[in-house]
Amino acid sequence: MDQIEYPQPAKAHPSKAFFIDMLTKDIGLSDCVLDLVDNSIHSLITKTNLDVSEHLLAGTKAKKINALIDIAFTPSKVSVQDDCGGISIDDAAEQIFLLGKPVEDRAHTGLGVFGVGMKRAFFKIGRQISIASHTIDEEWKIDINVDDWEKIDEWNFPFTYARKKKSGTGGTLVGVSKLYPTVSEHFASKTFKKILVEKISRVYPLFLKAGLKIKVNDDDATADIPELAESKDLRTVRQLIKKDGVDILIMAGLSPAGDRKPRGWYVFCNGRLVLDADKTDRTAWGTDSYPAFHAKYNHFLGYVYFRSKDVRKLPWKTTKDGVDQESPIYQAALAEMRLLTRPVLSFLNDLYSDVKEQSEPEHALFRGAMPIDPQKIASRNNTVFEAKVRKESDDDLVSIQYKRPKKKIKKIIEVLGKYMSASRIGEHTFDWFYDRNCK
Repeated sequence: MDQIEYPQPAKAHPSKAFFIDMLTKDIGLSDCVLDLVDNSIHSLITKTNLDVSEHLLAGTKAKKINALIDIAFTPSKVSVQDDCGGISIDDAAEQIFLLGKPVEDRAHTGLGVFGVGMKRAFFKIGRQISIASHTIDEEWKIDINVDDWEKIDEWNFPFTYARKKKSGTGGTLVGVSKLYPTVSEHFASKTFKKILVEKISRVYPLFLKAGLKIKVNDDDATADIPELAESKDLRTVRQLIKKDGVDILIMAGLSPAGDRKPRGWYVFCNGRLVLDADKTDRTAWGTDSYPAFHAKYNHFLGYVYFRSKDVRKLPWKTTKDGVDQESPIYQAALAEMRLLTRPVLSFLNDLYSDVKEQSEPEHALFRGAMPIDPQKIASRNNTVFEAKVRKESDDDLVSIQYKRPKKKIKKIIEVLGKYMSASRIGEHTFDWFYDRNCK
């Protein structure tokens, strides 16, 4: 059979339309906006060597930062502007627009790891993109018309301008217009702004506590980080371990008695939240002799902070809304999480036992614990969970709970000749029986 020779190898590069569709398929709009916020924070970290984990470990002693990220959107456009130091022309030409980090890229800290976030956000939101940035001594701008870019073989983005400047501060402005109809609908919704502010407050609380300001259509996001509950007899577990260049800080205990929100595990990578109040097998619930989450564990509150100068070692997904459960770093953390929190779950099992009567000493200990900022616990030395429950005596009060038909309760009230609540009737009938049969 004759061999047919082709002048060029078989083509294997993706079509741009397919690439854009797959790149944006599994991420929501709010997370795309957070990708742009990540880009600004990454610039801030690069320029200032900011490490919010130091703020976590040092508490109020850490130096405050002064920076702003301003998010503004309408049904026709969105912009994210910051004063976080800017991006150099060299980085713009060689790094930030690459679709994926190069293999030879050196280890670096911050929030930029996969090289897809900013581009994914662009392509998810709209068809006309502008990014302009300036450092102290240079400035540049790139404009991208996605419709035109898709039609050509070239994958690079030409500079609109790139030049030196005399002086000034550094910052970046990202703008996207020609929004997709579904994006425009979200931006027109009255609830989207509220959702975005709340999400930013939960995802970046350490950065907000460190002094970073993030505005959404002129409203400030404020740090939302649930408090733990402690007293001299109820202490939170705190453990710092190190593995393969990653610091893993684990804290776990109880949320305050007045906290009505079911909690769970909060997982951070380099100060950014990646799991929010998780109650699934991603954080060990229901795996390897560890119980599945139950309503009696609603007051369980745990934190895991992963910190590394090499972001490639951190166990986060490309969308930064989950963890890589196969990561050896994460598996090491899971083993510690299971071990360290078993005493916490044992206390909650005793506190809300389905078998024994509700014991007043455990409840008194829990109710007496006061809210405490996790940063105060993080700055301590390692401790284990401790609950010093006062030893029960025969004089301790015990709750007796049972149900009886309402019609019988009404008859008892008629016999007594005065109204009593159901609980008071229970106490009265108990005392009546005790006085006549047990004295």
